[in-house]
Amino acid sequence: MTGTQLATLIRKKTRANSTTYADAEMLVDVNNVKNEIASLIADRNQKFFERRGTFALVANQRHYSLPDDMLNNLTKVEVMFATGGTHYEAKAMKDYRGSETEAEIVNNFSNNEGEFAYVIRNRGIFILSGTIISVTGGYRIWYVEYPADLSVLTGSTDLTIDPTTTSSGFPKQFHELLARKVSIEWKGRNNVRLNELELNYENDLQKQLNAISHFDHSLEIIGSLPSRADLYDDGFSL
Repeated sequence: MTGTQLATLIRKKTRANSTTYADAEMLVDVNNVKNEIASLIADRNQKFFERRGTFALVANQRHYSLPDDMLNNLTKVEVMFATGGTHYEAKAMKDYRGSETEAEIVNNFSNNEGEFAYVIRNRGIFILSGTIISVTGGYRIWYVEYPADLSVLTGSTDLTIDPTTTSSGFPKQFHELLARKVSIEWKGRNNVRLNELELNYENDLQKQLNAISHFDHSLEIIGSLPSRADLYDDGFSL
């Protein structure tokens, strides 16, 4: 579904027009509902909206803010301490209660693989390592991001398609549900009775969330019981 098709579907569901439901008003509702559904998708399938972000290390700086489009989860942190070096994974620490004097941090951590870590502080990453110098692309993170906001409700590009190499589209199986929930929002503000399909929104949403929770079936482990002979006395022997 494209942005144009989404707006058309919403107006069909609400029986509104461009005057009674202007694009500017609808766009706010669409992006709010899109974020709400995306949060539920990420709760069921953490990797679905996962992205990698690469950022520069700044000399003598240990705290780095997390991206504004981060939805809810940080999944991996890697650091490269020298230009042309290798990114190694940083160990996650729940908390750090040691001295934060630079000399003490450098004395207790290093820039060698497995010898540096990070903690989350004030919506950012605090790196515990040896001395930090300026390195372009020195640290990178994997995190769950919000799918990109729609900027207009026009165009011929499907909402599923990633708008850029660093942002995510919105999965096709939730397009109608997105339109339906926006319709519910509009009707609620305008005291319009919901129809049967809209009243069943939560059930249909749960069906799609269940369906998207298993993205790669090759990762599933299916167990089986041993044969009756291998169970020895299984309680059915006479």
